[in-house]
Amino acid sequence: MSPITFRRAVAFAFAAAALLGVAACGRENKVLSPVATGPVTWTNTISHLLADRSEGTKPTGCTSCHHAGTGIPDWSDYGTVVTDSSLIRARLSNPGDTMYGFLNPPEQQTVVDWIDAGAPK
Repeated sequence: MSPITFRRAVAFAFAAAALLGVAACGRENKVLSPVATGPVTWTNTISHLLADRSEGTKPTGCTSCHHAGTGIPDWSDYGTVVTDSSLIRARLSNPGDTMYGFLNPPEQQTVVDWIDAGAPK
């Protein structure tokens, strides 16, 4: 195999692995994947719901915007989410809010219930 062919094969393998990795993180109809089991906590459930799980060109998840370096609160950080929990709760409860559409209604309710339960880590 020539060096150029080998490099192309390696590049293809990396690209295929990256695509498979992205596909594995995707979700159909905004269903949390993998499905969380056990109590709803930051680590077990909420951090995954807020995470950017983009599919195609439409971002899905709060951290598609709310991440470090954007000048807005970093909602991948537990402490920031707890500090902003009343704002997050209000925004998830308002169908007119721009943030409302990033999570489906059951996911929104899961986040609201977690906040109401004291935001366990």
